[in-house]
Amino acid sequence: MRSQRNFRAYIYIIGVFALAALLFGCGRKPLFFAYSSTSVEGWEPGDTLKFHVDSVEQGGDYRLSLWLRTSVSEPYPFTSLWLVMRTQLHRPDTLLCDTIECRLINEQGESVGHGISLFQYSFPLKSLHLPTGSSADIRIFHIMRREVLPGITDVGVRFDPAF
Repeated sequence: MRSQRNFRAYIYIIGVFALAALLFGCGRKPLFFAYSSTSVEGWEPGDTLKFHVDSVEQGGDYRLSLWLRTSVSEPYPFTSLWLVMRTQLHRPDTLLCDTIECRLINEQGESVGHGISLFQYSFPLKSLHLPTGSSADIRIFHIMRREVLPGITDVGVRFDPAF
């Protein structure tokens, strides 16, 4: 009787681990996810951040998102950050230019990012259809009135498969 209970407990534990492996191990990885660093003392308006997405192996629809990190030790002085993102798609050749408002502080004065010494933010943008073999070059720069922006440490771009 006791060995039968141990056997059931053993099977139950294996089942839980198998279910966890299925739920967390089968996620689709992003097509592209990279950060480019800026000087925490100040991101100058002429500093354009550049990203290159290599040839797409599997065509389809992909969600584009923008990621930011800000420093707690050198705080960003505004509630929002305005950026321009120029996306040059190759095969087919298409140029997309977007102006993006990144709200970093909500109406209650709290950060909408997550973290302790660095706050991380993500901003979903749009879905793009990328055919097999296409690639992209992305350029990002800020259009804030202040010449040098302190506190922004990294800017990232991510393409995730759209389900």
